[in-house]
Amino acid sequence: SIQFRKQWYQRRVRAEELEGTCVSLKCDPSTQLEAKAYTHYMRGMLNFEKANWQRCLVAFTSAQKIYSKLADAVEEGGMYREKCEEMTPKVQYCLYNIQSSRGTIDTNEVGEELLAELDGIIASRASAPTQAVYELKWEGKTVSITHDEIKIQLAQLQDNIKLAKDVGTNQEKGLELLDEVVGGCRDVVQIVRRAEKLESADTLTDYFNYLRITSTIERFLLMAQQVSDKLKGVVETRPGTKMARPEDLVRLYDIILQNYADLKGIVSIEKEGEFYRSIDVNTMFYRALRCFYIAECHLGQSNWLNAIVLYDKCNEHVSETLASTSDKEMIGELNALSKQIYSQRCSAHASAFLHSQLQEEEMTDISPADKNRILSNCLDQFRLVSSAADLPTIATLPPDFQTTPCKPTFFDISLNQIEFPDLSTRVEKEGALSGLSRWIWGR
Repeated sequence: SIQFRKQWYQRRVRAEELEGTCVSLKCDPSTQLEAKAYTHYMRGMLNFEKANWQRCLVAFTSAQKIYSKLADAVEEGGMYREKCEEMTPKVQYCLYNIQSSRGTIDTNEVGEELLAELDGIIASRASAPTQAVYELKWEGKTVSITHDEIKIQLAQLQDNIKLAKDVGTNQEKGLELLDEVVGGCRDVVQIVRRAEKLESADTLTDYFNYLRITSTIERFLLMAQQVSDKLKGVVETRPGTKMARPEDLVRLYDIILQNYADLKGIVSIEKEGEFYRSIDVNTMFYRALRCFYIAECHLGQSNWLNAIVLYDKCNEHVSETLASTSDKEMIGELNALSKQIYSQRCSAHASAFLHSQLQEEEMTDISPADKNRILSNCLDQFRLVSSAADLPTIATLPPDFQTTPCKPTFFDISLNQIEFPDLSTRVEKEGALSGLSRWIWGR
């Protein structure tokens, strides 16, 4: 159907792009040949859907020739032989349709030239001496690696590290490659620990841990560069993404300093070597950067006095680093940082002075009603006293009367001397029926 043809067309285009990428990156010959065979296979599938039997036959036979040659050239060639057997029914079907239409079978259009190219590459690979033992030189030590899986992993890690250094401005690609390096180092360390009777296993473990930590540092430095570019306005923040803040750089430099501390803990690194001294210098350098961005955080929160103190501390870190390094690139960055510290410190000092002036103006503006308030009623307020007229009222003399609960001053002792009038005439006399009437009426 048309939909399937579109899908196979897109796959063929991507396969051709993959082949071109392998050639441009100068991959090893087996990788280039495999990418070329995959391109022929995709061309064959596209022509198979179009029922173009002649072109389909040429593509499939070319792919089969490449896979068969690769199967003979490498040790693990079973996968390539299976791929050849998978295409055999399709080749036979193409031959049947060409013969049915009384067409001529031509498979030499691409195949013969391709065979000559393959023979030359395979012959050059066969004539090259194979290196059964790989010698690793690191920190004055030479380690012989005979384990095949470790050698393959090490070659891939070295290739990725080299590609990560050559990415240029494509920082996202560099982050992806460094992520692969970090994950690959963890895998190789597990392989080294599982391997039996492996010489210098401790040194290999330390080396791959060294690669992992240094790659992690490079990864976080790339992330810090991205955040710094956004803060400086070199790179615009895309809509929907998080705004860059100085706090992000403080967190990244914390992680970098922790990784340098872990790097110093590797046993195989010589304590008196040049690399070990460079760890101390880099630690001082990134500590200065971390201190600078902490000061930027306080400056953004209007804590100017704290920011000034941190800028002064950052200047101390810069001076210590300049006295310890001879790297011209680092010296240039430190000089630029020193100028930036001076500029930001002046800004913080000016903001602190302006804020103190505004506070003084607010404090001196005291209303007459506030001047007459009792001091004990406004102890939680600060009032600036510039003259005797602004002195607060401590107390009022004489003090105001206050109600105080107490016993009566004189007790009522005259009640015993009072003569009351005789009220007997007004008292009702009880008759004979008084008790009965009281019972009837409930009195």
